[in-house]
Amino acid sequence: MARLTPAFHVRPPTHDRQSRLPGRTSLHTGEKVTLTLQPAPADFGIKFRRVDLEDRPFIPASVEKVQKVERATTIAEGGVNVHTVEHVISALVGMGVDNAIVEMDANEPPIADGSSLPFVELIKKAGLQAQDEPRRVFEVREPLHLESRDGSLLTIVPDKKFRISCTHVARKAAPPSFILPRSIPRPTKRRSPRRAPLCSMRILPPFWRRASSKAARWKAPWSSAVTPP
Repeated sequence: MARLTPAFHVRPPTHDRQSRLPGRTSLHTGEKVTLTLQPAPADFGIKFRRVDLEDRPFIPASVEKVQKVERATTIAEGGVNVHTVEHVISALVGMGVDNAIVEMDANEPPIADGSSLPFVELIKKAGLQAQDEPRRVFEVREPLHLESRDGSLLTIVPDKKFRISCTHVARKAAPPSFILPRSIPRPTKRRSPRRAPLCSMRILPPFWRRASSKAARWKAPWSSAVTPP
């Protein structure tokens, strides 16, 4: 029987521990925004909340709510939008947060240094707390393959670990890199390094093969070669 992993959320704020980024500038709108992470109950998921609006509406961070992906990801619920949510969501997921409320007093999170690191530091400062309910996960049981109109390929295969291989096929393309994330962080009393990386990287034997210098062809270990249009 598979071991059930408990879900996690950020710890409730205290006087000495505030999970807030005050008065920062948004990337595209240029507005001043304060972002605050709040704990959420089990099975709540990750939801953004526009506290600058009268009814303080929630916008779930789910694929069904995605409206635009040009240059940034925009999600919406009932006509209320939140732009450029990908950095915040990446930090929450990467740090193992299952349930959280992301409060903002504008329609876009702060840009900070342009990465997810400020949000990672914010989560580390707040701390994580295990919940009574188990974590909900997707289990990949068979290979999945998606090909876009411009020839991009996305393949998901079952594995005992979570690994990502990203390859840019060009004349001087580097071999694929397997990114092996560490185990999901757990609350600890030990002080972590300020800039501890989320994952470690190592180069493994190529997952995809280049067939020629003129045309790129990938060969997956479970199927015949496929060539993008």
